Amino acid sequence: MADQTGLLESLAMTLRSTGAALEVKMYCAATLRRMAEIIHAPQPAQGALLTALIKASGWTRTACIAEAFRSQAEVPDNRFHMAEHHGLLNALSKMALAVGGEEDDRVRESAVSAIELMSRDESTREALAHNEGVMMALTRASYGSGNADEMDADAPVMGSQKSRNTMESDSTPGTDNRNARSDGTVEGTETDQGRLVQLAL
Repeated sequence: MADQTGLLESLAMTLRSTGAALEVKMYCAATLRRMAEIIHAPQPAQGALLTALIKASGWTRTACIAEAFRSQAEVPDNRFHMAEHHGLLNALSKMALAVGGEEDDRVRESAVSAIELMSRDESTREALAHNEGVMMALTRASYGSGNADEMDADAPVMGSQKSRNTMESDSTPGTDNRNARSDGTVEGTETDQGRLVQLAL
């Protein structure tokens, strides 16, 4: 059924519609969740499913879409495809930062769980570590929902301190730049960030 042209996208677009009834949207969300449980790489429909889940990621009235991401991440063969699929990490991180709705606790839990499952595959860690939204979601998860406001209050201070430290480092005579690359990054950054993903989880 998922191989039918446009079906998955139609389900996702119904969730984004302002005219569809709530009950219809709930059925669409539940259908996408079920599809995520049975469609996996290398099935041709998996790419269309991931695209549909991204388009439906704004749906947080139920946890179905976040649970669909988690179902996909539970299958090791899916993880690399998820990490490389355009827009997926941004969509997933937004769900992991969801606040204000009745189901947001479940949405956040499922989204963070999906990220954690993806991070178990070494091939995904670099993409996860370089996604700002994912790192923010993991940081919030490590603080806990009760301390999110405290973390937000500290963020400007931490950013200012980081900027000062960077300026001091740049102005220090004899700074060792042997690990610097031509693109401005530093050797070991990818490894450090990959470890940070694991530690934050």
